[in-house]
Amino acid sequence: MRYKKHYALLSFLLILSAALLFGGCRQQNSGNPEKETEIAVTDDSGVEVRLDKYPERIISLTPSNTEILFALGLGERVVGVTTYCDYPEEAKQKKRIGDLQGNVEEIVALKPDLIVAKSVLNDDVVSKLRKLDVPVLCVDPESIDGVYRAIELIAKLTGTSDNGDKIINGMKEKIAAVEKKVAGITQEKRLKVFVEVGYEPLYTAGDKTYVDELVSLAGGINIAKNIEGYQMYSLEDVVKSNPDVILAADNYYIDIDKEIKKRAGWDAIEAVQKGNLISDFDTNLVNRPGPRSAEAVELIAEALYPDLF
Repeated sequence: MRYKKHYALLSFLLILSAALLFGGCRQQNSGNPEKETEIAVTDDSGVEVRLDKYPERIISLTPSNTEILFALGLGERVVGVTTYCDYPEEAKQKKRIGDLQGNVEEIVALKPDLIVAKSVLNDDVVSKLRKLDVPVLCVDPESIDGVYRAIELIAKLTGTSDNGDKIINGMKEKIAAVEKKVAGITQEKRLKVFVEVGYEPLYTAGDKTYVDELVSLAGGINIAKNIEGYQMYSLEDVVKSNPDVILAADNYYIDIDKEIKKRAGWDAIEAVQKGNLISDFDTNLVNRPGPRSAEAVELIAEALYPDLF
């Protein structure tokens, strides 16, 4: 009888130990999704991207994605970038695989296990690479929330979710600080802004664009809110709207100050008369939806309301 009791007790302890061990392991794994052997996300093009291990050879097909990869601490894993990828400085040292459409032969020769792209810019090369069964993740942010999602998707596929969370939280804190400073400005006193994203013909950023959101978060009012997306805008309409400030988001190849002075009727615009032209800055800040987006909001807000900063 005593033997049976000891045996029963021993069996119970063994079962309990196994249960605790299994439960502990399961809890540990569920609390750390980075340990999964298969990673899967649905990207912004609606395609499910599956990997059986975290990628070691990554190629970026857009400057904004390159910035995200380096911000996540993945610079050493990046083996190829486009000719336009110039930030951070380390990105300039990477192998160039062509422009935004890339060179499929050069890309494949680098043996990537992940391509990070933007479907609206890289549609042709993305299609070709997917036919070759090369994993392609497409992120198409056109808003701050879209930037957060892009960072989250790339971070999940690369096993850097902790870094991704830190980046996103830092961005949110910076933007919240700006919003707090401009919150006291009444609607009547908020400055009207014209955003120039192209010239000859003149182009601007309307409602539901990334740049429009930057201006709004910074406390400005986009005069092109009546249109949607990036569209041509007449010189006369700018004069009629009489913006307080002009944000030159595309001044790569022109002297925007001289260009504005040539335009008929623009000498009557408030922004031109007072010299309120935001042009002396890195335009990539406002043109690339990425980890520096919060800095873009800060930059615009400081230019609009210097007394608050």
